[in-house]
Amino acid sequence: MRAGILLSVREKATRFPGKVLKPLGSGTNVTQFLLRRLQRSARAETVILATSDDPRDQVLCELAGREQVSAFCGSADDKLLRYRDAAMAHNLDFVIIVDGDDPFVSVTHIDRIIEYANGEDADLVMFANLPLGATGFGLRTRALEAICSNRPEMDTEVWGNLFRENPEYRCVDLAEDDETLARPEVRMTLDYPEDYIFFSQIVAGLEKEGKGSGFEEIMDYLARHPEVIEVNRAVQEAYEAHLKKSTHTEGTTA
Repeated sequence: MRAGILLSVREKATRFPGKVLKPLGSGTNVTQFLLRRLQRSARAETVILATSDDPRDQVLCELAGREQVSAFCGSADDKLLRYRDAAMAHNLDFVIIVDGDDPFVSVTHIDRIIEYANGEDADLVMFANLPLGATGFGLRTRALEAICSNRPEMDTEVWGNLFRENPEYRCVDLAEDDETLARPEVRMTLDYPEDYIFFSQIVAGLEKEGKGSGFEEIMDYLARHPEVIEVNRAVQEAYEAHLKKSTHTEGTTA
């Protein structure tokens, strides 16, 4: 099975404009920081920045080139079509979708998803009990092909329900047993200025301690600095209200 990571990212945010290009860490922005973390995967054969053919997203393609990562430009509104086309263009059997809003996504768990998919015939695989923004979403390319040929809508900003509500697809929620990592109450997604402060404080703290940005190191830092979790806790209510405006399921918006 040939597996790859698709970083789903566009320069179109309205709640926090320009967020994916905000500085994060020493000499990097959010997207660079995330691409460099994703390239540490031991199981993925390639990392691809998957963006749209909108001219405003060309800056992301240029950034990918500087990071020596392939870029794919596809549909602006139909994310599933973009993912399918990117997977097929790179001859991938299985892809991990990572949202550009999730700079702390766990590469360890991405590798575990790929390992699971190597042995089990599942169409959608994710970890259900990690912090919000910490899991990647594994998709079988053949399932992407099937759903793109027969779905009721073309604007697939949120797409998880298209798999979960169709019995033809096998969806698997994995669980993390380590209680220091399984903390779904922690918010790790970038939608509001408070989220950006949260990420910036952790990265600065880890750099000051001379530590890396692995998921385990991030969670250890939070265990030692629980006050940082409070920085963006309040915006979760606004985030959930935003999700309720849609009839789709939470969690797979990449």
